[in-house]
Amino acid sequence: VTTKSAAELVPLLRAGAPLTMCIQNYVAMDISANVLLAAGASPAMVNAEEEADDFTKISSCVSINIGTALTPGWVKMMMLTADACQKYGKPWCLDPVGMGATPHRNDVCVELMKKKPTVVRGNASEIMALAGACKVELPEGLNTAGGKGVDSTAGTEEALPAAVALAKTFGSIVAISGAVDIITDGKKMVCISNGTKLLTAVTGAGCSLSCLCASYVATCPSDPLLATAAAFLHFTVAADLAEAKSGPTSPGSLRMHLMDQLHSVSPADIEKNAKLKESAV
Repeated sequence: VTTKSAAELVPLLRAGAPLTMCIQNYVAMDISANVLLAAGASPAMVNAEEEADDFTKISSCVSINIGTALTPGWVKMMMLTADACQKYGKPWCLDPVGMGATPHRNDVCVELMKKKPTVVRGNASEIMALAGACKVELPEGLNTAGGKGVDSTAGTEEALPAAVALAKTFGSIVAISGAVDIITDGKKMVCISNGTKLLTAVTGAGCSLSCLCASYVATCPSDPLLATAAAFLHFTVAADLAEAKSGPTSPGSLRMHLMDQLHSVSPADIEKNAKLKESAV
């Protein structure tokens, strides 16, 4: 994974405009749809179990976010859709929002993990809690209790052992969002130091990034690690450029400028501004 190879996927995403089926929480539907449109993908928010199979079949990829979607109908929709992804060979991303907060939330995510998501994206606390709930082999003493509701109380480096264990066990790319984003396939890891802390004051920002990860994996299905890195770079470099316009204390303005930058950022902009490093785990 290099900055150049990741940046080269940006025009491919825009040219292909992958239809990205999103089972998204109520809070993040609007920003997720707008992020995907601005970046160049084609979003569809879907939550009816009756069309889970049919809509998955016509989609390029799927993003499943458990956020507020934990009532029986939503859970059934998620399970049917994950099954359909396996049936039709569609890449999908799981966002385990608030993992560790309640036993019900944990149980749903454990069942979804059994359906082998292509990518799992969450904050450090969510990834550690997911690893604990899935009972993967972890270093002794690793905190798997979860964060503060949907917010992380741990750094990404602390969650790396959990991410590696999940990647090896389920064959997924695991991406940890934080001050330094870490993406791993269990053997290699990509660290990205772009992105502004102000994003934590924009609700649904991380959820929308999960949707973008799905779109990029649909664009480059042969290399999901590279595709996930490309999604992170597109999003975080755009956020850096947006902050340069909004200032460091204006989350409302940041959101507005983020859409503009997602739409206009070029591969050259990404190569110039990216802070990416790949290494062995």
